[in-house]
Amino acid sequence: MYYGFDIGGSKIAFAVFDEALNERERSLHATPRQDYPAFLQWLSSLVLAADRRWQGVGSVGVGFPGILDGAGRLLAPNVPLIHGCELVGDLQHMLGRSVHADNDANCFLLSEYHQGAVAGAVLALGLTLGTGVGGGLIHQGRLVNSRRGGSAEFGHGGIPAGLLKGYPELPLFACGCGLQGCLETYVSGTGLSRLYAHCSGRALPGKAVIEAWRQGETAARRCVALYLDILAAGLGALLTQLDPDVVVLGGGLSEYAWLYQELDSRLPAWLMSGVRPAPVVAPLFGGSGGVRGAALLARHASLPFS
Repeated sequence: MYYGFDIGGSKIAFAVFDEALNERERSLHATPRQDYPAFLQWLSSLVLAADRRWQGVGSVGVGFPGILDGAGRLLAPNVPLIHGCELVGDLQHMLGRSVHADNDANCFLLSEYHQGAVAGAVLALGLTLGTGVGGGLIHQGRLVNSRRGGSAEFGHGGIPAGLLKGYPELPLFACGCGLQGCLETYVSGTGLSRLYAHCSGRALPGKAVIEAWRQGETAARRCVALYLDILAAGLGALLTQLDPDVVVLGGGLSEYAWLYQELDSRLPAWLMSGVRPAPVVAPLFGGSGGVRGAALLARHASLPFS
């Protein structure tokens, strides 16, 4: 059996998959805020309990929002509990087995390449719009990455300067990575909330902003239009620089069908003249992509894109 963890800023998914990659069980948990040793013990307990249920020793994969540095530490500012910790090594020691880990956006894209929305693409780009913004690239079946594991951190690229021509009052939000004006500070779920506060002077979570937009609230309409322009501008820059065959979106915001229609109409304004944008598609596996991709990491030795 193959076990996948998808560690996010607000929730953690754990799922069990069989040899054919059929999901056999899943559980969802709130992300703890403190006590790293207890967190390790809790992760281990989920794995060992699954071993007992499925009468075997499962292989473990972990997706997380960040990168692994050269010393084995996780750099994950959106999950303070594991930021700077050696989660992979610590979990391996506690479980007595190998643990495979990668950025959660890489896991998401890996899942969508394996029988998903971008299966067979020569160059596929994945962008996850969740608590933060993650990115991944697959070229000819292989994840594109460096030795340091920090490739495709598109959420921490700056927003295109051309946006300031249309929105000169747009603030440069501070990012958890230490920079300002990162794409993720605008087009993540928390970024949508920041934009609403900028447009209205009031605080609302991302889903509530979408609901207010649906009801026709003026500030929400202005906020969502700004959000869509920023997302289209950021995607336009990536499409120009990378020229992928297809883009797949993940995360909670990717679940809205209208998002793709809006991007289709807005993207051409952010591309070179005469260039047709690559298709931007919804994920086939939806919210399960990250945890399924993590399980694929655990099965990586038998995959052509390992």
